Amino acid sequence: MQLYVAKISEEDNSFEQVLEQDWLASVLEGRHSSEFRPAGSQTVTVWARRSGADVLLHADTSIPMKTDCASCLREFELEVPVNFSLTFKPRPGNRGNLPQDLELTRDDLEENYYQGESIDLEEILREQVILALPMYPRCGESCQGLCPVCGVNLNEKSCSCEREEVDPRWVALRTITKQ
Repeated sequence: MQLYVAKISEEDNSFEQVLEQDWLASVLEGRHSSEFRPAGSQTVTVWARRSGADVLLHADTSIPMKTDCASCLREFELEVPVNFSLTFKPRPGNRGNLPQDLELTRDDLEENYYQGESIDLEEILREQVILALPMYPRCGESCQGLCPVCGVNLNEKSCSCEREEVDPRWVALRTITKQ
């Protein structure tokens, strides 16, 4: 979906974009260490406002996903929050040759540009969905994970495995004390 800058007023304008399940699946494919699957389609409302030539975009939504818990490997559903506030400026016409040792500042990294008369909303949503994915999704705060010895899911039942964790750097001292 293209947002045409000339059609955006200085007051809040809302634009709805339906993120189809197939589109979400293509965005998620191979993008993350965990495999996320869309739980369905989602309609996202993006608010846009123009300030001179700058365009301010804002969205606050969540997308239902399915994935496997990083601790216990059980499949679960989660709501991935996709929240962003971005300002887009028109791309400068002739930037000239930039020096090779140019150091970027924090402000440089936070600037976004559009070129021409429109902004590609689909590309922005693609980027924001990927950025919102949790690195290690967990089914809950109290998830105990799997037993490292026998592999049983400790959320479902307990095991009697000895799980004394010893720092490998101290293993040699253990043999001395047993003599």
